[in-house]
Amino acid sequence: MLELLDCTVTAEEEDGRVCLRDVRWTVAPGERWVISGPPGSGKTRLLETAAGLRAPLAGRVRLLGRDPGTLSAREAAALRCQAALVYGRGGRLLSHLTLAQNVALPWCYHRNCPLEAVAEETARLLAAFELEPQAARLPAQVSPAWQQRAALARALALRPTVLFLDHPLEWLNAEHAAWWLNFLAAADPPWPCPSTVIVTTDDPHPWVNWGRQFAVIRDTHWVPLPPEQLRQSPPAGLAAAPPPT
Repeated sequence: MLELLDCTVTAEEEDGRVCLRDVRWTVAPGERWVISGPPGSGKTRLLETAAGLRAPLAGRVRLLGRDPGTLSAREAAALRCQAALVYGRGGRLLSHLTLAQNVALPWCYHRNCPLEAVAEETARLLAAFELEPQAARLPAQVSPAWQQRAALARALALRPTVLFLDHPLEWLNAEHAAWWLNFLAAADPPWPCPSTVIVTTDDPHPWVNWGRQFAVIRDTHWVPLPPEQLRQSPPAGLAAAPPPT
């Protein structure tokens, strides 16, 4: 599903600061990866690189058997449809669109059709994520937790093959965090979810029972982490900062 071959990941293209170096990482179908590390260690940049959204400074990425850097614009767009990335802290929804419009956006864009043409599909997707009461609201009118859930619904609309989740539990209360963990662990979720999922987090402990493979970013290095080690160490908490008011 995914290979990173001696990849060096930078914080930003313009400054060239290295946040990870010489990453060798292989993801097989059906694996559930949890990648932890302190804030600013490069977890988000790693996901963006793995998902083909940014090029590594060195090394190669193979996503679903293809190197994103060698593809045409059309081929790269098709590949990105198979690899969904959901950002944390609200999922980066489009602020001028309602939650329903955000959720339907992949269908409207790729089919070149208005919202009305996918109204039934959108309604089913909203229902699967319990978003109907929030559907007509703008992102700024709902909490980050509901924004985050809408971003997940949007990412899964096209039924991708692999799912990247960047800090999905950050700023969530216990009820919303439990919903995410239950959804991702469900054998028969209310909406199809890929079996191959990669999660980043500051604190891996909430993911110990869900994850199957673990790694930590430590001093710019990729370090595999045995689950037993997590169970023996104290949790650090779900979030690094309180949610905005």
